[in-house]
Amino acid sequence: MKKQNIFSIIHITIYLIYASCIVYFVTVRNFRSIIVSILSLIGIIILIILNKKYKHLFGNLLVNTLIIFIAISILGGTCFDFYRFNHFDDVLHITSGFIGCMVARILFYFSQNETDIPRKRIFFVIYMFMFSMGIASIWELIEFGLDRYLGFDCQAGGLTDTMFDILDCLIGSIIATIYYYFKIRKAENIKR
Repeated sequence: MKKQNIFSIIHITIYLIYASCIVYFVTVRNFRSIIVSILSLIGIIILIILNKKYKHLFGNLLVNTLIIFIAISILGGTCFDFYRFNHFDDVLHITSGFIGCMVARILFYFSQNETDIPRKRIFFVIYMFMFSMGIASIWELIEFGLDRYLGFDCQAGGLTDTMFDILDCLIGSIIATIYYYFKIRKAENIKR
């Protein structure tokens, strides 16, 4: 099966899941979850449209990883309260470390000649790591703002929750940067 067909199946599945959840939230009159689901779905649709319009600007793998991640965190975590399960939040934050590194890699390729990357391998992995950790910090600031000014409960444990979230992202970022370091090194050795 072609990759494009797999991506189309993922998109259709995500749309069906969102539609089912929205119908469910309407029947149980959970208006907060209806609004959050609709906004999340709109964000996913915009991401998919931008990726198609700009000839896979972000790359299909990253876009599909993001839409699955968003669906799991928003529908599962926020709407169905999966955050009450031990380590659900940890898995999401470790995964966000990987995703942050994927985004950093794409942005790096935009500004560089791909053949120069092996020579800049150390800078590349440091950049990826710092970018991913920067995203984690910004996310924690957003959670703080939502809690403080809109009455959400994103940082259930306060400072402790924030520090564990950043630590989880650190773990994901370290694993991802090690993976990309060796991937670049392997590509460099093949070219020799």
